[in-house]
Amino acid sequence: MTERLKDGAVESFGFGQAADAIFALSILEKMHSVSSDADWQAVFARDGWEKTLNAFRDEVVTQGGTDADADRLSARLPTWRMIYQLTTLPVPAESCEAKSPVEIQRHGYEPVDLGSVFHMNHLYYPIETLVSTQINSESGEAVRYEDIDVVVVRSDRTLHNIVESASAAQAGGPIYRLTDGTLIREKLTATQHATWSWSSVSAYLNDGYSPPKLEDLCLLVHRHLHAKVWLPDSNDYWLLTFVAILSYVQAIFEAVPLILLNGKGGTGKSELGAALANVSCNATVIGKSSASSMIRLMNDTKGLVVIDDLESIGSAAGKDKFSEMVQLLKVSYKRSSATKLVTNSRRKPQLMSFFGVKIISNTSGVDAILGSRMLHVHTQSMPSSEVDSFLGREDLPSADLKKLRNDLHCWAFDNVNAVNDLYQSLIASSSQREEEIAIPLITLARLSGMTEAQSAISDALSLQNDRKLAFSNPEEALRHVVANRLQHGMAEITIVEISLRLRLAMRQRAVAKNKPVWMKPEWVSKKLREWGLVKSGGGRRMLYGFQARTVSLVRDPDIQVAGEGAVSDFCAGCKNCPYKSLGCEVMPYRIKKEGLIL
Repeated sequence: MTERLKDGAVESFGFGQAADAIFALSILEKMHSVSSDADWQAVFARDGWEKTLNAFRDEVVTQGGTDADADRLSARLPTWRMIYQLTTLPVPAESCEAKSPVEIQRHGYEPVDLGSVFHMNHLYYPIETLVSTQINSESGEAVRYEDIDVVVVRSDRTLHNIVESASAAQAGGPIYRLTDGTLIREKLTATQHATWSWSSVSAYLNDGYSPPKLEDLCLLVHRHLHAKVWLPDSNDYWLLTFVAILSYVQAIFEAVPLILLNGKGGTGKSELGAALANVSCNATVIGKSSASSMIRLMNDTKGLVVIDDLESIGSAAGKDKFSEMVQLLKVSYKRSSATKLVTNSRRKPQLMSFFGVKIISNTSGVDAILGSRMLHVHTQSMPSSEVDSFLGREDLPSADLKKLRNDLHCWAFDNVNAVNDLYQSLIASSSQREEEIAIPLITLARLSGMTEAQSAISDALSLQNDRKLAFSNPEEALRHVVANRLQHGMAEITIVEISLRLRLAMRQRAVAKNKPVWMKPEWVSKKLREWGLVKSGGGRRMLYGFQARTVSLVRDPDIQVAGEGAVSDFCAGCKNCPYKSLGCEVMPYRIKKEGLIL
């Protein structure tokens, strides 16, 4: 049996890997004193297989090999085990007397794209490794070979090789499987944008390894983003933190959000995209490109994609090609629609996947359909009052960023079941697209166990409908603000709240000099009275020492009311307040009264 196995080494492993495979089999043979088929059966038995692999690694190190040698050689053993099991399949007794020279079985052919699918409750990650083989002759001379070998990590802490099946017809293309039997669409190659290092993978495969807690990883991602770009709404740092973490487990979800970074030029959109790429899975930044090139790159990375300045890409590509890109993006948020037949670099048609989280920066926003698939994050110029505080924010060193990415990969693969179980329970009661793309972020926020993060995600998501709106003038925005407050059951409201919500809708903060007329409380009050939206008279409310004028809203029978709002509800706390950067008139009073340090 040993010789039969070795004779098939080149066919099973390829010429470059056969020597390694034979060497590994020889070590295993000597370890267990194999002398018969029965001995091999005991070695390759299901029971104790993990112990066999661990003992093999120890033996390689004992013989003078390194940990890398042990990992490399032990990676050949699952393939040998599968080959042995295939060659020893029992033959039915009735077929022994008159066995047909050719036996044909037909099965459904359903290969999977491992990088973008959650298969058999597992995630998979192809990784490129360098295999060094040294053959020592009897004369003492050593010949050294080196090869690149792609292996696949599975989320149950096992490593798998890619095996090519022999074709009887010789007409069709080759059939590829993993050593766990999984049919794969094509021979895997590792992406050039890989973010999981082999040293980290080796640690993950060790049964004694325990990844960091999600809470600790979240804090590090948040710290990095917080130090790179100033954002007007601090809740968005947490939103983007979980977007980055989502890229490591996105294959579990049926739909994921697209993120629109929207703001004027010079407000940090490109810097924010780059910062997200630094902490995300297999991230890449796309500049000027064609739709086909974008698909090929997305198919290759299987991670987070940053599309920097969609407008400039569109102007360079031309109207028709840009329209094709937008159509592509519109369906890329959902797994079921994110595949397309594309001509690959060898000029052959290939089915490619472009599913996954994408960060898209743009100055003028996007069309309504694409926008409905997106979560909107606004960027603004940093106020001078925020500069000193921002410069004091502490970032992560580049070496820590690499470790953070590795730790996120390990956490993701070690917590697949927890992520999937919570996701399935949340998605079961959801039917709307807005909920569908938000649930992955809510899932991760809940798993973090961080109350602050969950509250920030909730607040950021609650503002999405307003952020997706673009108003042509302050009057239009003011009518929307009032209608929105009526929907939330507000009977009495402060002018300062209306003014803050108006600034948010117009995406402008208050200024001390040359203030636009619509930012003045007198203008707001006058318009509300002119339009008959408020009752006559008014009142006053003290908010942390700030004297706020109130008005009573006139009910609109055409507006459906949900709940009942209170006058002070909008002032929920300064730290994560969405109006923090809009020149809130109440904030100085509340900070002084409560002794807050922001």
